[in-house]
Amino acid sequence: MFCKNCGVENASGSMFCKSCGQLLENPTEKVEQVITNEVEEVEQVVQNKAEEVQQAVQNKAEEVQQAVQNKAEEVEQAIQNKAEKVEQTAQNVTEENMSRPIVQKAEKVKKEGKNKKSKKGIIIGAIAGGVALIALIIVLICVLVSNAKTIKIDEYITLETEGYDGYGTANATIDWKRIEKKYGDKIELTSKAKKKYGGIFSGVEPVDVLKEFVKVEIDKTSDLSNGDKVKYTVKINKDLDKYVECKIKVKNGTKTVSKLEKVGKFDPFEDLTVTFKGISPNGSLEYEYSGEQLGYYDFSFNETYGLKNGDKVKVTISNDMEYYAEQYGEIPEKTEMEYEVTGLDEYVNSYSKMTDEYISELKEEAEDTIQSYVANSYDTASALTDLEYSGYVFNSVKDEDSYYNFNNIYIIYAGTVSDSEGEFASTKVYYPVKFTNILSKEDEFSYNENDGISGNSYLGDSWHRTKGYVNPLTCYINIAGDSENYKTEAGDDFEKYADYETVTGLKDVSDEYKKTLADDAVKRIEAYIAEGYNGGSVATDLKSVGEYFMVAKEQGKNLEYNNKYVVVCSATVSNSEGRFPTTTVYFPVEYDGLAKLPEDEYLYTSVKDILGYSSLPDSWYSTKGYIDGKEMFSKVVTANREDYKYEVSESLKQFGE
Repeated sequence: MFCKNCGVENASGSMFCKSCGQLLENPTEKVEQVITNEVEEVEQVVQNKAEEVQQAVQNKAEEVQQAVQNKAEEVEQAIQNKAEKVEQTAQNVTEENMSRPIVQKAEKVKKEGKNKKSKKGIIIGAIAGGVALIALIIVLICVLVSNAKTIKIDEYITLETEGYDGYGTANATIDWKRIEKKYGDKIELTSKAKKKYGGIFSGVEPVDVLKEFVKVEIDKTSDLSNGDKVKYTVKINKDLDKYVECKIKVKNGTKTVSKLEKVGKFDPFEDLTVTFKGISPNGSLEYEYSGEQLGYYDFSFNETYGLKNGDKVKVTISNDMEYYAEQYGEIPEKTEMEYEVTGLDEYVNSYSKMTDEYISELKEEAEDTIQSYVANSYDTASALTDLEYSGYVFNSVKDEDSYYNFNNIYIIYAGTVSDSEGEFASTKVYYPVKFTNILSKEDEFSYNENDGISGNSYLGDSWHRTKGYVNPLTCYINIAGDSENYKTEAGDDFEKYADYETVTGLKDVSDEYKKTLADDAVKRIEAYIAEGYNGGSVATDLKSVGEYFMVAKEQGKNLEYNNKYVVVCSATVSNSEGRFPTTTVYFPVEYDGLAKLPEDEYLYTSVKDILGYSSLPDSWYSTKGYIDGKEMFSKVVTANREDYKYEVSESLKQFGE
């Protein structure tokens, strides 16, 4: 090739003169020609492949999908190859030939390029038209390929049933063999899965992955009958498209149960007799079977012990219908039965559950028990009069599984006990008669045992004792149930003793009750003087002069030790024969366990009578009480300070406070 400028011969295909550097050929024309040639080749390839695809579709429907896919891949690859070739050619032309001389001739090329503009537009238009055609073909191919990879999964769901009508079982499955036969060569693993997991998926078919990611469930699997409708639901793992290139089309629906075998039926519980024995809540179950189809050990009970009236007991037999069908030629019409626990004796848990008639019976028996005791135990000089019903205390366990008596009731009578020989003063005694474990059965009541009269008390200052209590508050405290294990009811006027409050200070005692105790103390002192003073000794001007009150630092359940109320009386003691000088004697009388009841009523638990003992001056005479006020304070109050806090009334503070 010769340069038109200088005439030097250059190698064939050169774009610039090796001598003067002038452009030997128009580069734009060359590039355009190269692109035109390549585009024509692409168009021809596309046209050829499109014709092949069309022919394949017409020949065979099943083969079209695979052919389209294969051809689409070839077209895509061809286009990619040609595009790369065009790009590479353009790049080569630019890199190899667009050297400095091009820059120098840029203006010239630009001007000449304008002249080629119309021609270039035609070429570019042709390229655009070819690209549009290619895009259309690719869309067609993608649609066909997409349809080829869409699986309508509900078309492959089957319902498998087995067993007997009414007791059948079912299981929904997906026919993966059919799916694999139809779609096995049309779906594949994603490139991402292959790249990420590599050898993990070697030898794994896409259908195998589908099996793990697509499941079918049904709403009922057992106790089915022919004609039942079973709903199925397809569950698709959300990550499926990360592993397999295909679409799953789902339409949930129902399947009808069929082909369950029909057999005869029998009632397995018709010849079963169930009975309940014992005492609620610890009753037991017994049963007997007299039929022929089953045996004694074919029945299973969910509970047989620890039963109470109203409980529900469930009995079941095996639900192996095939076994019954083979053994007896028929199957049970049901496999479980429920029985209500009835007819057990029942512990009464409240006084109100007993009828008036039964309570009257208990009162009569309690009175008989008391009169029998008095007749057998009191001597001829002692007597019980004015016996009257005074109330009841009913205890029932909080925990039905307790090992204690389930309940007990005390029917309480009170009467006056006296002695014709004057051994003790007439005393009111409370007799609580105890009945344990009251039972009811269909409005019939009974008790387990009559434990007789509870309690024991001394009568006054004598050595005489009696069953029962001389203090009703002590009676209540002792017969009320252990609050940790029992709940307690009291009634018929005995409930007031349940609401007592321990007195904790002198301010808690009313003036009226202080006077009552002071009067009682005077009477006790007078009785002592009348019986104990002799030889001309007398006491005059006996009166109450004050009180000491002590409350235990630690309060306990035994009310008697929770406080001490001491009434101090004084008297002038003298002897008509002058055996000792006239002396002031202080008589402290101690009342223990002072309590306040509703409506400002008070009671004490016990009385220790007169405290202290002193010798009268210049004589052999002595007396109960103290002749030294300071000694009295020390012995009565100070001696108890380790366990008690104390108060002293104003009139006694002269001896210590």
